[in-house]
Amino acid sequence: MNERCPNCNLKFEKETGFFFGAMFVSYALAVTEMIACLVLFWVMIDLSPLYVFLIVVFIAFLTSTFNFRLSRTIWIYLFN
Repeated sequence: MNERCPNCNLKFEKETGFFFGAMFVSYALAVTEMIACLVLFWVMIDLSPLYVFLIVVFIAFLTSTFNFRLSRTIWIYLFN
């Protein structure tokens, strides 16, 4: 992660452990995505529970790096 923003020179690391709260934001994002997949594939498309579970795990794995960056961005904007 960059120490400062190349556009506005904002210092990203506020204090030691500042981004600990971003972990909770990331958890909320992941849960939202999993619930959306559950509703889409189980309720609307009516797949078997095993297939739905595998799809949800696969989607969670695919979006983990995106959620990591997005949660840090959301957390930093909450305190800026």
